[in-house]
Formats: sequence, structure tokens, C-alpha cells
Amino acid sequence: MFNFGKKTTGEDSQCIVEIINNYSEDSSIKKLISPISDEYYLLDEENQVSICISDNEVILSNHVYLYKKSFNLSFTEDLKKQVKEHMEKEMQALKKTLFNNEINLLEKIKGLSEQRKNSLTIKHNLISS
Repeated sequence: MFNFGKKTTGEDSQCIVEIINNYSEDSSIKKLISPISDEYYLLDEENQVSICISDNEVILSNHVYLYKKSFNLSFTEDLKKQVKEHMEKEMQALKKTLFNNEINLLEKIKGLSEQRKNSLTIKHNLISS
């Protein structure tokens, strides 16, 4: 009587999945999350393409056209999950470079401190009276 399974995706739905996948994998695409409204944004500034994924809607636009379509919640949640996973990978890579930079900084300062320690010379200022 009731079919709660996933619906087969139409041609436009499949195209949206591929677009989201391609943009999500591209590290040059700006990915933003609006935490209160739970909207996900993918911004291709070079080609002036903006994508917004909300709870039941996907909006794609460029400087000429706007595509806006409602989808079921499970479809948009899958899209959001895909974006989140790629964002997490990028953030973990960034985290590694940040900590690597901190270690490089410590090593550099350690080297500078060792140079100062070795180059210290004591000058006596003996004044006889």
C-alpha cells in the first residue's frame, strides 16, 4: 500500500547529484554552511555559479539563469551529506598543515635560540679606580 523506499532519480535529479559531487570534490570551490537554516552553499566564483541546498530544495544559479526545484527530504539530505564529507576531508587536511606549520615554527625558533646561545659572548667592563 505504502512505498517508503527511495524513489528512482529522474534525469534532472541525477544531473544534480553529479554536479554536487563534482563541485564538492573540487577544493577550489568555496563551501559554506548556514548552521541555523541548515543550508549548504557551493560557490564557483570563477564561473559565477552558486548552489544552495536546503531541506527540500536545490537552487542553482549563474549570472543568467536560475534553477530552483523542490525535492524530497531524503534526496537533499544525501546531497548535504556528500558536501559535509568533502568539507570534512578538506578541514582535516587543513588541520594537518596548521599543526605542521606550528612544528616548523617551533623548530625555527629553537634554531634561533640555539644560535643566540652559541653567539653570546661576555664582555667585561673592568674599570680600575
